[in-house]
Amino acid sequence: MRPTTFASILATGFVALVGFLQPALSHSGTAQDPWSSAHIEMLPPEIRADVRKWDAACGAPIAAAQRFALYLTVPGAQFLALHFDDFRCRNRAVYCGSAGCLHEVYVSKSGRYRRVLSVRAYDVRLSSSHDQAVVEVVDGRGTGRTLWWNGSRFVGR
Repeated sequence: MRPTTFASILATGFVALVGFLQPALSHSGTAQDPWSSAHIEMLPPEIRADVRKWDAACGAPIAAAQRFALYLTVPGAQFLALHFDDFRCRNRAVYCGSAGCLHEVYVSKSGRYRRVLSVRAYDVRLSSSHDQAVVEVVDGRGTGRTLWWNGSRFVGR
C-alpha cells in the first residue's frame, strides 16, 4: 500500500470516528451547561418565590447548578438547604462576599416551608445525627460551628 493511500484511509477513519462520537458527547453530562433555571423551577413554590426575588438584583436571568438545593429528611420534618455558591447571577456581589456566599435553610412541617437559617459562609453542611437535623456552618478558614435543630430553630450546644 502506498503511503498516500494509507494516510487517506487513516484520515477518513478519523473523520468518521469524530462524526460518530460528537453526537454522543453532546448528550453527556460534561458537554451540557450545568447552569439551568430548571433547578430553580423545581423548588417548592414558596422557596421558588424567595429565589425569584434575586432577578431584580441580578440584572439578568438567574440560574442554578444541580447542587444548589439539597434536601434532608428527619422524622417529623424535611429540610432544604440553598447554596448560593451554586447560583448564577450577573451581580455575584449581592450574595457572595469576603465572608462567603449566602446559604439558607428551610424546614417543612405539614407541607409548608419556612426559612430557619440564613448565613454567609464558605459552606453549610446539612446532616442528621440520631434522627435530629444538624447544620455545620464552615467559614473561609475551614472552621466549622455546629448547630442542632431543637424543633423550631437551629441552636448551638
